[in-house]
Amino acid sequence: MLDRLFEAVAALLLSAITLLALTAVVARYVLNASLSWSAEVLIGLLVYVTFFCGYLALRQGAHLRIDVIAARLPGRAQWGLFFVNQALIGVVCVVMLIWGIEQTLTFAHRSTLMLGAPQWLFYCAVPIAGAGMLLELIRQCIAAVRAKVPPYDAVHQAALEETSP
Repeated sequence: MLDRLFEAVAALLLSAITLLALTAVVARYVLNASLSWSAEVLIGLLVYVTFFCGYLALRQGAHLRIDVIAARLPGRAQWGLFFVNQALIGVVCVVMLIWGIEQTLTFAHRSTLMLGAPQWLFYCAVPIAGAGMLLELIRQCIAAVRAKVPPYDAVHQAALEETSP
């Protein structure tokens, strides 16, 4: 259920980006009038869709991964590789969280040139995605340990159980 909500929001964001870009191009080249604010909105939407879809991809196990080596390892080594992989992703998520909060606070008092919107709105997507991805990593580790099957299968299996009706 949660994945479908995230997919719907991602689709909505991508649709908004497409429609706004198309409108800006038509306005500029057909109507000879520029939408000066469109670039700022497009950048903001692109930032949100990037981090939002990164979280969604992690949740669904869709990030790039090479399972050929993991599948040939014995069970304990698979578990070790899984937790090392999760830890490395977790470090990136912590960096996103800390750096994102720092950047959000740094730009809290600035506004965009055309819209006059606060710039922190653009930057807050980074720590939000970092926190969400960190929580998802923890959920995946718990799902793998509870399932007592090779880790990559456990995460995939847990994701399937959540999306099944």
